[in-house]
Parts: sequence; structure tokens; C-alpha cells
Amino acid sequence: MKKYFEKNIQIAKKYELKCKKIDNQIAAFRLISTIGLLALLVSLAQGKSFFTIFLFASLFLIYCLLTSFYHKKKQQKQKFWSSMVKSYSLSQARVSRNFTFLAEHVSPWHANIAILPKNHMYACDIDVHTNLFLFMNTCSTEGGSQKLFQLLTTAGMQPCNKDIINKNIDIAKKLSCHKSLLRRFEALRLSEDFLKNYYASKSSSEESTNSTAQSSSVVVLGYGALSILIWIFLFIPLFFKFMHTKNIDLFLQPLFIYAAFILFGTYIFQPLVDRAMLVSRNIKYIQTIVKSLNSKISLEYLFLKPSEVRKISFINGFIDIFSLRGNPIFWIFIHIFFPFDAVFSIALFFVLKKINSDVSIWQNEVHEFDLLASFARLKVENPEFNFFVAHSENEVVNYLKVTDLGHPLLAYSTRISNSLLLEKNSPLVLLTGSNMSGKSTFLRCLATNILLANMGAPVCAKEFILPQMRILCAIRIDDSLSDGTSYFYAEVKRLAEILQQLKTSSVPCLFFVDEIFKGTNNKERFLGSIGILKAFLELGVFGFVSTHDLALTELAEQESRLRNMHFRERIEGERLTFDYTLKEGPCPTTNALFIMKMAGLPVFNVAVP
Repeated sequence: MKKYFEKNIQIAKKYELKCKKIDNQIAAFRLISTIGLLALLVSLAQGKSFFTIFLFASLFLIYCLLTSFYHKKKQQKQKFWSSMVKSYSLSQARVSRNFTFLAEHVSPWHANIAILPKNHMYACDIDVHTNLFLFMNTCSTEGGSQKLFQLLTTAGMQPCNKDIINKNIDIAKKLSCHKSLLRRFEALRLSEDFLKNYYASKSSSEESTNSTAQSSSVVVLGYGALSILIWIFLFIPLFFKFMHTKNIDLFLQPLFIYAAFILFGTYIFQPLVDRAMLVSRNIKYIQTIVKSLNSKISLEYLFLKPSEVRKISFINGFIDIFSLRGNPIFWIFIHIFFPFDAVFSIALFFVLKKINSDVSIWQNEVHEFDLLASFARLKVENPEFNFFVAHSENEVVNYLKVTDLGHPLLAYSTRISNSLLLEKNSPLVLLTGSNMSGKSTFLRCLATNILLANMGAPVCAKEFILPQMRILCAIRIDDSLSDGTSYFYAEVKRLAEILQQLKTSSVPCLFFVDEIFKGTNNKERFLGSIGILKAFLELGVFGFVSTHDLALTELAEQESRLRNMHFRERIEGERLTFDYTLKEGPCPTTNALFIMKMAGLPVFNVAVP
């Protein structure tokens, strides 16, 4: 996989450089030819009739349009390959789990979305708002990213409906077969034009939309009609008179009036232009999907219906024509012969008004498509991941079974997978093990994969048989200086909340408690842990509790429903090695003193009373 991305990065860079060279050549040719033709036009116009001058000017305008169109196509191609380089580089970073690179190339809206509510039950424990969202957020739209983050922060407590999960899986599976579409779709948000337009329009897009809706009928239509009337009844008659008399003084005053109306119109029509560019950006996404999708694929989206596709093509073509006003030479020449801004702004106002409700529907559908495309991309870039269909609500699963379960945030080359069968007659696992042996990682691994399954996303496992479950975590507990809460008290509050959820939840729960009561002394930790473990056993719910207190493992001699499992290390000479493999029974080894000694701390062999 790494070599595949490196090869494609080099190919994309090659085409990018080739297109950039062509772009520079065309730019130089356009500049020289435009200046030359303009000088030739001025010299040929001397003493000629109005019709001849009009013909020369029209031909020059057509030439400018054709060269501009051709140059724009070449520039778009160069920007496309540039965004493809970025897309392949991001894929390579995701496969190698290079989170530093991913953090440097996030979407412009990423930070504003990744904000957690206080005291979330699992998000901080399994890095939802940091590495997990960073890893999965390949969405090309802000709405798609918002949907993804909402799912990541809610599906662990409110699993998606079975039908929704299976629908998500079905669409994501279909999309995973269209790698070219996924690549092009991600590349959209990486293009220079998109990023420039996003930053330029984001701060004012809502204001522009609102002002357009409120004042368009008065300002746009009124000012547009006035500009057209001035062009017809003031500019054109005097322009013809000037062409016959050659009296420039007679023509200057109406020319300045007309020019002032045109220039002020750029301000008047700007909210409408911003709205059109926003619509155009959304439509570009839709057109990329339509062009890239195989006709055999069946997706129930309104924007994929033939009638909507034609409508979208027309609107996009219309907006593309209107965007030609960005070419200064075209803009100046066209307004001599035609009130371009006024006519097209009035027409654009009615077009946008007519499709306003359609755009909202298309946009919501594209956001959903974007979300599921991120699921498909996750599968494509991680072939060992698999989709698992949600169990029927009437189907009771009295056991948990995972095979070759790995942590999604670890690279394939370093990931160690584990298998586990947890039955109803022994639902509680007491997990012991040495420092750094993998206890916390395993808890986060299982919790993260359950979250993915609850969303309909691919899971890092070969087999995954679990009911839809709520995730309750006490893995990463933080004290709070502002709230005056110590680590121990924060953990006590979290455990009390977990117990309450286990007692009252109508949805099956799976809880994870890491290093229980490590914030207090040995005696009280042991007594408190015994009490909590017995409370969990009485509830008969599935869960995991990790600890360094090996004395707690003796509880399994009295409670058959408690199952001891462990991770361990091996000491080879002067170094520790870990296999990160889950094993049955209590951990038979410790390594704390060895680690202290290796770090240079004084260690004395004193008998412990």
C-alpha cells in the first residue's frame, strides 16, 4: 500500500509540473497576443465605419473569450493534479498513521467542529475529538464533517437504528468499489480555488445569503432595471452619435455616468454573486459525483435522478457564464455592447429563487454522501477492516465475540490483533498486566471498534459479533483545578455515573474501567475495588476493569462470573519486550522495579511487610 501511494504521488507530481509549464506558456502567449491585437485593432479602426469597428471589436472579444476559456481549462487541470498530489499524500499519511502530517493538512473547518461537550462519557477516553476524528475526517464538505463528528460523539451512547446502520454499510460498500470517485471527491476540498473561496466567503456567506433574501427584490431588480434603462436610453443613442460625429466631448459625460452605474453595480450585486458561488461550489460536488459514478450503481439520492442532473448542469453552466465577469478585458468590452451585469444578475436572482428548496435537499444529500464516502475511504485504505451488519433488534446476543481485533489508530505494520469470546455466564473481565503491556490500549481498541460498528463504519476486525451497545468509559480521568476536583473524586463521580447508566439504560452497555481507584491508598483501593466489582457482577453486564492490584484477582475464586485475563512482558537481558497478546488468568509478573532501575532511579531489595 505504501509503494502504491508513493508511485501515484510521483505520477501526479509529474503531471502537475507538465501542466504548470503549459500554463506559463499560455499566459505569456495571451499577454503578448492581446497587446498586439489590441494595438492592431486601434490602428485599423482609424477612419473606419461603425460597422467595421464593431466587427473588429466583436472578433477581438471572441478571441479573448476563447483564449480565456482554454487557459482556464489548463489551469484547472494543473490545480487538479496539485490537489491529487495532496490527496495521495494524505492517504499515505493515514495508512502509516502519521498524525503530525494529518494535523498540518486538516480541512479549514476541522478545528471549529472538533469541540466536545464537558464530561463526555467516552470521547476523551478513546481520543474521539483528537486522533480518531483527525484520522476519519476525509470529508470534502463542512456538513459532511459535522455529520461525522456528531456520529462519533453520539453513536457510543445512542447507537444508530439497525436499518440506518445497514443502509450506511450498503452505500459505503458500493462506494468503496469506486476508488476514482473517492479520490476525485476528496481532491475537491484540497484545490487552491476551493480553499481560497472558502476562506474568502465563509465569514460573510450567511450575511450575504440573508441580505440577498431580504433585499434582492428591491435592490437587485430595481438597480438592474435602472442600469438597463440607462444603457438603452442614454448610453446607446450617444454612442451611435459619437460614432458618426467623432465628438469625444459629447460622449464623455454619459460614458462616465454609465461607468459609474456599472462600478457601483459590482457592490450592489455582490451578495447575489456570493450566493451564486456558494451554490456553484455545492453543485461542483454533485457534478463530480455524477460524472464519476458508474451508471450501474444504485443510490437513492434525488440529485442523481436524470431530471435533477439536467437541472444542475444548466444552473452550473449559467453560473459559469456569469463568472466570466471576473475577466477584466471581457467585462469592459461586453458592457459597451450589452449590460451584462444587470441582465445576468436579474436572471440569476430568479434562477436561485426557483431552485432554493432544491439546493437545500441536494446539499443535505451531498453531506450524507460525503459522510459515507469517508467510511468507504476508510475501507479502501485499510483492506483488513470489515463491515459488520447490525443484529436485528429482536435477536438477543448473549455473548461477545471478536476475532483479530486491532486498534484502528495503529498502523497495520505495528498493530497486534487479539481475539476474545465473552459469554453471559462470565461477563466481567479483570484485566491485569505489567506497565506498558497493552491493557489501556486494548480497552480503547474494543471501545473504538464498538463505536465504529454503531455508526455503520468498517471495523478493524476479522469477526465482530456484538449487539448494539452503549459505551461507558472511565479510562482517561482528569482532575480539574477550576472545579476544585481531584483525580480520585473525578473517578468516583465517573464510576457512580457508570453504575447509574448500567441500572437504568434500556440499551445494552459495555463498560471500561482502567486502573481502578489508582488515586488512593492500597487498602482503600482494594476495598473500594471489591465493592465495585461485586456491584458489576450483580448487574450481570459485560465489562472490563484493569488494575495493577494482583490481590483483586483472588476474587475469581469466589465468583465464577469474574474472568481473569492479562498482558505481560518478557525481560531479555537489560530490556523489556512485549507481545501485546491477551492471555487467560492473572498476570504472573511485574516490571515496575525493573523500569525504575532502567531509568536510573535507586531501587533497594527490601522485604515488603
